[in-house]
Amino acid sequence: MAGALQKVKGDLGRDAVILHTRTFKRGGILGLGGRNVVEITATTPSDGLPPTRGRGRMPSRSGEESAPSRAVAGKSTSAESASSQVTGDIRSEIGQIRSLVEQMIQQSRQAQSCEVPSELFEAYTHLLQQHVAEEMARELLAEVRQGLTGEQLREGGMVQERLAQRVAAMIPEGGPIRLDGPLGQAKVAALVGPTGVGKTTTIAKLAAHFKLRERMNVGLITIDTYRIAAVDQLKAYARIIDVPLEVVLSPEELVDAVSRMQWMDLILIDTAGRGQNDAARLDELKAFLDAVRPDEIHLVLSSTATAGHLRSAVKRFGELGADRIIFTKLDEAVGFGVILEAVRAVDQRLSYVTMGQDVPDDIEVGRASDLARLILGQDPMLARQRASTEQP
Repeated sequence: MAGALQKVKGDLGRDAVILHTRTFKRGGILGLGGRNVVEITATTPSDGLPPTRGRGRMPSRSGEESAPSRAVAGKSTSAESASSQVTGDIRSEIGQIRSLVEQMIQQSRQAQSCEVPSELFEAYTHLLQQHVAEEMARELLAEVRQGLTGEQLREGGMVQERLAQRVAAMIPEGGPIRLDGPLGQAKVAALVGPTGVGKTTTIAKLAAHFKLRERMNVGLITIDTYRIAAVDQLKAYARIIDVPLEVVLSPEELVDAVSRMQWMDLILIDTAGRGQNDAARLDELKAFLDAVRPDEIHLVLSSTATAGHLRSAVKRFGELGADRIIFTKLDEAVGFGVILEAVRAVDQRLSYVTMGQDVPDDIEVGRASDLARLILGQDPMLARQRASTEQP
């Protein structure tokens, strides 16, 4: 190659522009015994020099004979044509590489899922696309396979129905907040969770629902004094739905605020977002919760989070006494399989799901059957949400 480059520079000058290179064998029988030849296509950089294109051929390092160089007459359009051809060749090769990679991925998945019959492989691929863990997907399909005959496995509708049943069975339902306590004693529910999951908006939706639709007396308390914007946002919601709001700074103040609202039907406590790795702030939050011992503690999680983040949050906030889960931002999620992993990690029940910013809309009681069909691409909840959005 180095010798060929020197010959090109000797023929066309040191400013020669290399357009294309290739190596091939010449002579021999059926490609054996031939000599390696290096071919370089080059051109001059400007019209001021002779408009020629040279190809220099030199032997490889093993000492083969060199092929004679040759000059081909051409113009700048020839260089442009050659450059376009090179670009096309590169694009073609990239396309071939992409197809090869996709084929290798498909073969790898098939090799890893040898226990998944061909009739269920499409369902298996869909579960993976929904970010369901591979082990969990294989487990689900193994259970479906056991309950169906070979003929039933070939019926797509039957497979989907059985799979939806198995997925729903993995999601324990907690139901909505129930105001079934002793008369004259308020039900106290707190919302906790990581930062940025939508706790304040969710608590406003709950307050509006129970106040405007259930006709209940609702009180709001916030201990989220770290973000002034969060307090202002909740104050705005409280004014709109006409419910009292108290801002507290210490566990003692929280106890007093709950005591003053005991005549209410429902007291909702908004808390500051806490990182699951921030032990000091979590201990501080625990002190607030221990002071009033809420009847229900709902862990608010975003369905856009990764499976690892959800597992970590479930574990850390579960230590605070969270016994129910609210999943938010279903309308923004890329895949819903991570929800399965989160509810399976610990024994926590699903209470609500949200799928938008509208108050008091865009919140529903979490139903395992709906969520299962959402994971399988049948989309019942988001379809209802879109329908309500399109209404005048």
